[in-house]
Amino acid sequence: MLPAAGLLPLSGQAQTARLSTANATLTIDRQGTLTIASRGGTPSFTTRTPLTGLWKLTLQNTGEGNSFPPKLMEVQPTTAVDLKQTASEVTLTYSGLQSQGRPLPVRAAFRIAVQNEAFVFSGSLTSESDEWLVRELSYPILSGIQASGGKASVYWPESLGRCYTDPARFGQKSFDYPSGRGSMQWFSINTPAGGLYVGCHDAARSKKQFDLAFDKPSAAFTSSITFPVYSRTFAVPDVLVTPYEGTWHAAAKRYRAWYDTQFTMPTLPDWVKRDAGWYLAILKQQNGYVMWRYDEMDKLCDIADRFGFKTIGLFGWAHGGHDRLFPNWVPDDLLGGQAALKQGIERAHKRGFKIILYANATMMDATTEYYKYSGNETMAVREDQSAYTSSIRKYNSATPVVFVESSYSSGRWRSTMMNLALQARDLGADGILYDQAGVKGALLNFSRIQDHTLPQESGTKYRVKMLNDIRTALKKLDPEFIIMTEATHDGVIDNIDYHHGWGIGTAIEPIGFGSAEFSFPALFRYTFPELVETQRNANPMITRAEANFAAVYGLRHEIETRYAEDVDYVVNGKLPTAGSYADVTYYPPVPAKIKEAPEAVATKYVHDLIQFENDNPAFFRYGQFIDEEGIEVAGEDITAKGFRNGRQVGVVVWNTSRTTPRTARINVPGYQLTTAREIGDSGSGTSPLSASVAGREGGRVSDRAVSGSATVSAESPLKANSIRLLVYEKK
Repeated sequence: MLPAAGLLPLSGQAQTARLSTANATLTIDRQGTLTIASRGGTPSFTTRTPLTGLWKLTLQNTGEGNSFPPKLMEVQPTTAVDLKQTASEVTLTYSGLQSQGRPLPVRAAFRIAVQNEAFVFSGSLTSESDEWLVRELSYPILSGIQASGGKASVYWPESLGRCYTDPARFGQKSFDYPSGRGSMQWFSINTPAGGLYVGCHDAARSKKQFDLAFDKPSAAFTSSITFPVYSRTFAVPDVLVTPYEGTWHAAAKRYRAWYDTQFTMPTLPDWVKRDAGWYLAILKQQNGYVMWRYDEMDKLCDIADRFGFKTIGLFGWAHGGHDRLFPNWVPDDLLGGQAALKQGIERAHKRGFKIILYANATMMDATTEYYKYSGNETMAVREDQSAYTSSIRKYNSATPVVFVESSYSSGRWRSTMMNLALQARDLGADGILYDQAGVKGALLNFSRIQDHTLPQESGTKYRVKMLNDIRTALKKLDPEFIIMTEATHDGVIDNIDYHHGWGIGTAIEPIGFGSAEFSFPALFRYTFPELVETQRNANPMITRAEANFAAVYGLRHEIETRYAEDVDYVVNGKLPTAGSYADVTYYPPVPAKIKEAPEAVATKYVHDLIQFENDNPAFFRYGQFIDEEGIEVAGEDITAKGFRNGRQVGVVVWNTSRTTPRTARINVPGYQLTTAREIGDSGSGTSPLSASVAGREGGRVSDRAVSGSATVSAESPLKANSIRLLVYEKK
C-alpha cells in the first residue's frame, strides 16, 4: 500500500532534518513535510510541502524507437526516500521508483543546501536503462506558501515586468524562460515588510517554465519550475528560495549579483547611450505598396528632425517588403537600387543620423527558394518532424504570408544571419536589428541533422552563440556598429546594444498584450539599469502621456510609419478617420490617439521633451535607474523615479492627471535638493547645474548649458500631464 500524502517513509541516517539561515529555517519532520519558515519578526513567510509532492518526473519509453506519439509515464515520489544530512546540506535519494507497481531503473537524488543565506534546491537524475529517457522534471514544487504582515504582491518578469497587487486576481500564471514574456529567471512575493525570493541561478540560461498559483480558500500559493530534460541524465540547476527583509529591490539585487558572476554586460557605444530614440519607417509593405524610395532619405531625416530623433530604423527596405520573402534581404530596384540605398545612407550620415537596417532572426517565408532548397537544414521541427509554422496577414485584401520557424542550431542559418550583418555594414548602416531574437521562446527542436543534441538547445545555447558570433565579428570591423533586437530578456541582453520596445512595460497601453493594469516596467529596468530600450509606439506620433511615461522610466522614444495613412500624416498633417485603417489587420495605429492633439503641437512637445532630456544627460542618458529606492514619494496622481549619477540623484516627477495640476512631495533622505527644472523655452544659455550635472559624453564630463528648460520651484504644483526634474546632491 502506498503511503498517504504527507506520510512518506523516511530512512537512512536521519529521520528529520533542519537547515538554517539568518532569516529562516527549513525542516523536514517525521511525517515527511518540508517546511520553510521565517525566523521571528517580519516578514513572516511559510511554505509547507509534503515530500510526496516536492517533485514530478515524466519518463519516456524509447524501447520501440522514435515512435509517435511517444509513450510517457508520470512518476511522483511515492516510495521511501533515503534522507541524510550534513551540517549545511540535506540529501533525498530515491532508488526504488515505481509506477503502477512497476519498478523503474531511475535514480533521483535531490539536494537542499544553505548558500548565501538562501536554501538552494538542486539534484541529479539518472536513467540506468537505454529504454527510459527522462523527458521533464518539475522541481521544487513548493506548496502552502503563505505570508503575513500585509497583503501580498507578486512581482512577475513578463517583458519589463508586472506587479500583481491582488493575489486573488493573479490566479494561476506561468512564463517560459528565456523569452520576451519570461525575461528573467526569478520572481518574488512581497508584503510591505519583506518578500520571498524564488530564482533559478542557471548559468546555461536553459529553457524552463515557472508556474505560480494562488488558492483563495487557503490564501496560499503553490510554485514550481519545470525543466525539459530529454536525456538519460540531468543535473538540476540551482533554485534559490529565501525569505528576505525589505522591498522587491532586495530580490532584484540578489539575482543581479548572481548574474554578474556569470556574464558581462556589453560595452555600449556612446552614441547609443546618448540616443533619444528612433523613427521607424517601413519603406515597402507586405503587399508591395511603396511608401518611401531610397532617394527620399532626406525626407525621412526631416521628419525625424522635427521630433528630435537622430536614429532611423529602415524596415521593409528590401525587395520583399516588410514581413515577406524572409530571409532574403536584397536592395530593391523598385525603391531605387543598391547604389541609391548606399547614397541615401551616406547623406543621412552627413546630417548626423544613424541608420539601422531590419532583419528577422527567426522566420523563413515558405514561398522562397531559400526555404525550398535550404529549409530542411535550417528549420526547427516538432517531435513528429513537422514544421513550426505561423502566418502574418497585414491587409484584409491580401492573403497571409506563411512562415516556417528557423533554428539557431543550424550552421547554415547562423551563417545567413552573419552575412546579413556584413551586408548591412557594407551598405553603410550603423547597425542591424534582428527581429524576434529577444521575443521568441526556446522552441523544442527535434531536427536530427543540426548542431544541437537536446531539443531545447537550439533556442538557448545556439541563440546566444549566433548573437555572440555576430557581435564579436562586427565589433572587430567597427566598434560603433550595433546589434539590436526586439524586446529583451537576460538570455540575450549581454549581446545586444539597443532594444526595440515590445511587450508589457514599454507603453501605457501596449498593443496585443492584454491588460496593462499590472504593468511594472521598474522590475527589469532596476535589475538591468544599463538597458537601452525604446518605448513601443505603433503610431506616427507620440501622445504627451506616452512620451512622459517613457521619460520617467528612462526609455527612449519612438514613432512609426508603417502604413500609407501614417505617411500622409507625417508628410501632410492629414488626420486619419475611423475608416483610414479599415484594410489593416496587423496592429493598426489608433486614430483617437493620433487626433488627441494637432500634429504641430504633439510633435513640438516630443521635440521639447527630447531636448530637455538631452540637456540633462547625467540622468536621462547616463543615470542609473533606481526606481523609488531611497526616495519618498507622495502626492495624488504622482509617479516619480530616480536616476543616480555619482553623488547626485535626479528624480523625474510626472503628474499623470490629464486635467489637474498636482503637488508632488518628494524627499531623498541623505540628499539635499539643489534645483528643479521643467521643459521651457527660456533659452538662457546658462545653467546653475552646469558644473554639477555631470553626464559623460565621449569620456569627458559635460558642462554644456541647459538651454531648453526653466528653473522652477520644487514646491509649486506640477501642471497636468507634465514632468519635472529634481536634482539632489549627497550631503
